[in-house]
Amino acid sequence: MVRVKMSDIDYSLTDEEKREIEEAERKPIVFDDDSPEMTQEMLKQFHAFDAVPIRVSRETIKKAKSYDKDYVGFLSRLIELAFSDKDLLKKCQ
Repeated sequence: MVRVKMSDIDYSLTDEEKREIEEAERKPIVFDDDSPEMTQEMLKQFHAFDAVPIRVSRETIKKAKSYDKDYVGFLSRLIELAFSDKDLLKKCQ
């Protein structure tokens, strides 16, 4: 199951698209053989990442947002790449 809040919605959607999302939000969740309710064990496989709070300057956030609307994902990918670059790691120590 995926939860989407109206605040997460791209505002370039039409009024009709927004209305459809709001209507879907009010419908009950229906589980069946093709889409069963997930157990805690099933859910655990989706938690492959740990959330780690880090301090990032406003300027860095501003730069990250200029590269990608999903700036959090962008920063995550950037960190992953940085950890695979031995020279960069040495510079940061």
